[in-house]
Amino acid sequence: MNKKRYLKEKIILYFFKILITAVFSGSLYVVWLRCFNPYLPTPFFRLGNYLLGVLFIVIYVAFVKVYGGFMVGTSPVWDLIFSQIIAIGFLQGFCYIIFSLLSYRLVNLMPFIIMFLVFSLFSAIWCVAVDFVYFKLHAPRKTVVVFGNVDSYLSLKGIRSMDKRFTVVRTFNSDKTSLSELFDQIKSVEAVFLCGVHSDYRNEVVKYCIANNKIAYVKPKISDTIIRGGKTIQLMNVPVYRCKRSEGSLIYQWTKRFLDILLSLIAIIISSPFMIVTAIAIKAYDGGDVFYRQTRLTTNGKHFEIIKFRSMIQNAEKDGVARLAGDKDDRITPVGKVIRMLRLDELPQLFNILKGDMSFVGPRPERPEIAREYEMDMPEFALRLQVKAGLTGYAQVYGKYNTPPYDKV
Repeated sequence: MNKKRYLKEKIILYFFKILITAVFSGSLYVVWLRCFNPYLPTPFFRLGNYLLGVLFIVIYVAFVKVYGGFMVGTSPVWDLIFSQIIAIGFLQGFCYIIFSLLSYRLVNLMPFIIMFLVFSLFSAIWCVAVDFVYFKLHAPRKTVVVFGNVDSYLSLKGIRSMDKRFTVVRTFNSDKTSLSELFDQIKSVEAVFLCGVHSDYRNEVVKYCIANNKIAYVKPKISDTIIRGGKTIQLMNVPVYRCKRSEGSLIYQWTKRFLDILLSLIAIIISSPFMIVTAIAIKAYDGGDVFYRQTRLTTNGKHFEIIKFRSMIQNAEKDGVARLAGDKDDRITPVGKVIRMLRLDELPQLFNILKGDMSFVGPRPERPEIAREYEMDMPEFALRLQVKAGLTGYAQVYGKYNTPPYDKV
């Protein structure tokens, strides 16, 4: 790519990022000066106000970075909008706490509600505009796809739908294509996508791409993810990845457990009205049990009983066969459809967290029968049990309902 063009594109994208940061931080700064600072017991003067303005910028950028609100070109527009809104919500909450602490009282919530609505609308417009500009500046890359087996080939169907980013010129099976043949084809494209390819073959392709200024996209295997999470140490002046079973320090484990207890108690108190209404609705519909208990797996394969609001008919699995619920499962009651859609059926798991069977963050707990089925074809599925099961996790944040189990692992 032409260096001047590349620099121009970067400057334009940075302009958009600076614009939204300036709008949000500047608006917060103005609200602070007009609505809150004059009424402090000891109002801030010039330097204090400036430092608070810088803090607004730092907090906003930090939250947006964490939730991927600046991932233009790699995230769909709706994901960008959602990430921005989440970041704005945390920014507003953080500032509300700061303003209340400085005022020695709970400040008026209305300015924050108005700002959240206005900021959310502006961020949606910003996301649509910056996405449009990005793809005007970046033509789809001519891409070669290299796969190692049929399963990995099928998992690439999502790449073909990303026509804004990639134009797939040709597809190769690594088992039937020599490196020299592949290299000849790579010369005429801009990028290579590798999936399920043997490590020796893959490494040669990646090195060739780097040497010839081509972009290599590599879909990692589970072993790659484990190695990436290993700790780098030096042995006899040689860098080595030390990979071992996941275990946090005692301080980490105690802190995580303390936060699970504290946050679950707070969440139970806040969500109790919703739980009461849900329980009444379930009982009123068919007079059956309000709660549904089921055996699930947590750390090191330990069994525990997960608690949910019942969303299916009573004795939905009276035949004793374990099966996953489908989108149009006739076992789901009308009340169940609503609480599933709103995720209210998951709320009782807060008691599992409080008890210690689960954590807020961790792999979703699976049923022993289903886990055994997955492990027959995918032994790596058992690696999820290195840590405590959770209410949400990486797979829930970045995955979708149709994400294959291997990719979720």
